[in-house]
Amino acid sequence: MGYALREPEADDHRADVLILLAERKLDGRPLGSMRLQTNLHQPLHVEGELELPDVYRNRRLVEAMRLGVVNGNSGRLVNAALLKAAYEICHACRIDYSIAAGRRSVGEIYRWMLFDDVLSGGTVRLSYANNLPHGIYAMPIRDFDGRWKASQHSLYDFFARTTHPDIDIDLPRVFHTYGISPE
Repeated sequence: MGYALREPEADDHRADVLILLAERKLDGRPLGSMRLQTNLHQPLHVEGELELPDVYRNRRLVEAMRLGVVNGNSGRLVNAALLKAAYEICHACRIDYSIAAGRRSVGEIYRWMLFDDVLSGGTVRLSYANNLPHGIYAMPIRDFDGRWKASQHSLYDFFARTTHPDIDIDLPRVFHTYGISPE
């Protein structure tokens, strides 16, 4: 993982933030992580940088940030596992949209994953990301399965048709962290 991701940020310690961590079974060594913040208690960071289109107003949003994984083949699997865990959390919490920001190369990944390009190819400089230009991407959680199935996405079976006992999500803790009750 990148050096910058090895040190926690202040937001990593917030009570309403989840840190997803992928660990190697052999020795517990971290292989990847991702931070999930919702707008349930305060606006997302990205909402402080630009006004999102009306479709995202008064909706449950989650911003996925600081995704980092080890390099190589294991990193691709860890990346997919973290994304699946994030999706399952969003689905369980009735999140309407997952929002993510990415520089050009990461933006390509979000487009490949069939996220909508909120800025239609434009970028915004994010003060919380070294003031570098980022694209903003969104996925309606309710449409995720249908989009991937219809496009025969290469990760669809991994996400929708495979049970992964190693992806261990403590849903009572998730609900507590986000201050919501399970349905």
